[in-house]
Amino acid sequence: MPQNTTPWPSSYQYAMANPCPTCKAEPGVECNAPIKQARQERTGEDPIGRLHATRQARGRSHRAQDVAAAPLVEDRIPYQRYDSLGTAAPVVSYVDQQVQARIAAARVKRAGRQRQRAELNEARGYGLQARHAAKMRRWNEETP
Repeated sequence: MPQNTTPWPSSYQYAMANPCPTCKAEPGVECNAPIKQARQERTGEDPIGRLHATRQARGRSHRAQDVAAAPLVEDRIPYQRYDSLGTAAPVVSYVDQQVQARIAAARVKRAGRQRQRAELNEARGYGLQARHAAKMRRWNEETP
């Protein structure tokens, strides 16, 4: 079986997928850190160095979680992505689609039965009240 040749996104891509807790930069927007950006341009280091340390840590942690959650290298499907950045749609088989359809149908059926039970319980409550009221009227009529 061929090895999975799909590369993992870099820690920088993972970090950019999350907002920055320090400068509140939105996902996909670089941090407002001019000193870090100038140093990175001067030295040519990894672009993750342009981001705040907390955002870097989140990116590295997120990437490590994805790598740990992925199947072993020999069990991976070639060209399938195992990252959680949402750039690739998950592969869903026909059988999985059928199972999901059955589950959805069962939920609809269960909701219908619950609604029917609720309606019957409500009607039963009105019936009990009516019977009790009739019984009280009879008692009042019987007592002199």
